[in-house]
Amino acid sequence: MVFLSFDEHLFNHPWEKVVEAALRKYPNPETPNVLGTDVYERKLDADGKLHSKRIISSIWSNSYTEFMAKFVGIDFTKTVHAIECSVLDPKEKSFKLSSKNYNFLDYIVVDETLTYTPDEKDPNSTLLRQQWKVTCKNLSFTGFLENAMGTTMMSTASKGRQGIEFVINQVREEVDRLTSSPAIGEMQQIATNTLTNVQQSIGDMGKKWEESLHEELQEFINNPSLITEPARN
Repeated sequence: MVFLSFDEHLFNHPWEKVVEAALRKYPNPETPNVLGTDVYERKLDADGKLHSKRIISSIWSNSYTEFMAKFVGIDFTKTVHAIECSVLDPKEKSFKLSSKNYNFLDYIVVDETLTYTPDEKDPNSTLLRQQWKVTCKNLSFTGFLENAMGTTMMSTASKGRQGIEFVINQVREEVDRLTSSPAIGEMQQIATNTLTNVQQSIGDMGKKWEESLHEELQEFINNPSLITEPARN
C-alpha cells in the first residue's frame, strides 16, 4: 500500500515574487525543522532552463515518528537528508521541484513534488500544486505508518506556505528600508551634484577651447605671413 495525496494553494502574488521567495525559503521561522540546505549542482541548459540539485537537512520530529521509533526500534527523529532536484523555466514561467529522502530508504521513502505556475484566471497570482507519495517497507503495519506519515506531511505543508509568505514580506521590507534610507537620498544627491559639476567642467573646457581656437584663427587671418608655404622644387 502507498499513501498518495494531492493539494493546491493559491498565492496572491505574481509568479516571479513567489519563485524568488521559494528559492530563498530557508531558513525561516515557520519551518524550524529544516536545519539547512546545500546546493551542489547548478547548470543552465540551451533552452534557458536552470537545473539545480541541493541537499535539504531536516528533522522528522512529531508524535508519529516518535511512536515509530519506539515501535520498530529505529530512531526516525535523527536528521533526515533529502535530495531536491528543480527546474526553473523563466520563459514558460514554471518552477518544479522534486525531492526524496536518501537515508532510511530501507524503511520509508517520501517523494514530494511541487510546481509553481501563474494562475490561469489571474496572472498576478501563483498556483502551487503539491503531491506526496509515502512508501513504507520492511516494517509491520505499513499501511498505518504510511497514512500517519502522509497525514503529517500534509498538515505541515501549510507551514511551508507560510514560510513563502514570510520571505515575500521580508523582501518587501528590505526594499522599502533601502529606498527610504536617508543614506540613499544623500548618495543620489551626491551623484546629481557630481554629474552637474562634470557637465559644467566639460562646458567650461569647451568654451575655453573655442575661444583659443578663435584667437588663433584671427591671428592667422590678420597675419597671412604666419602661414608657411610648402617648399617648391
